[in-house]
Amino acid sequence: MKTAVITGAGSGLGRQIAILNCPYYDNLVLLGRNSDRLKQTAQDCFKCGARQVFTLSCDLTQEAQIEATGRWIRSHLGSVDLLVNNAGLGYFKTLLNQDFSEIDRTLSTDLAGTIKLTRALLPLMVDHVGEAADIVNVASIAGKVATAKTTTYAAAKFGLVGFSNALRLELKRRNVRVHTINPGPMDTNFFNIADPSGKYLKGVQNFVISSDRVAWLTRRAIEQNLREVNVPKVMALGAIFYQIFPRLGDGLVNSPIINRK
Repeated sequence: MKTAVITGAGSGLGRQIAILNCPYYDNLVLLGRNSDRLKQTAQDCFKCGARQVFTLSCDLTQEAQIEATGRWIRSHLGSVDLLVNNAGLGYFKTLLNQDFSEIDRTLSTDLAGTIKLTRALLPLMVDHVGEAADIVNVASIAGKVATAKTTTYAAAKFGLVGFSNALRLELKRRNVRVHTINPGPMDTNFFNIADPSGKYLKGVQNFVISSDRVAWLTRRAIEQNLREVNVPKVMALGAIFYQIFPRLGDGLVNSPIINRK
């Protein structure tokens, strides 16, 4: 019996990943903070061929909820074959305009909570006989190239990329594969919190990618054991350029042409 666990599954990319992956797993565990949205995703998954779907409320900023989730999965399902760490949020504000609660919420959800949930479930994933287990960490192009007004968000995503790279090395001989997905701006509810004005999304509309597309790329990363996926391609190339020419890159990403926040 194969089990997949997906965080942030109530909407957006997490919902699409759940729907796309449900035929490949016997048990689907959907995690999120909004129970009603999780139940709607579960219904959509059943329509697409899911066998069993479990919805568990889990706020990644709450350590006790992470521990309880790990205990439930261990006692009811016993093992995990796929973990998709998709939950995330951010605020497009300068650091001077962020309060401590926003900083804590971003780092706890996007980085610390993700690491803790992975730690809680890792004993259920290592040393599987036969097919390898998979961990997919949804980071961001912002984890490759930082821009103004993404200080805390970029810190979390840079951290998630580093976490993925180190974890991949640790698990190389434990039959667990680690994949990192770094999307640019997507058509999800992320911007309802990050930029309620809609200014940024409007400014980058030519670069917005669909959550359906990123979900498909995520499935391909699992099937083909891809180390990392960076989309859209123009932003992926920009990230490479930035690493080679950082001083010039600073000027470009801080220009009004690039930085639309």
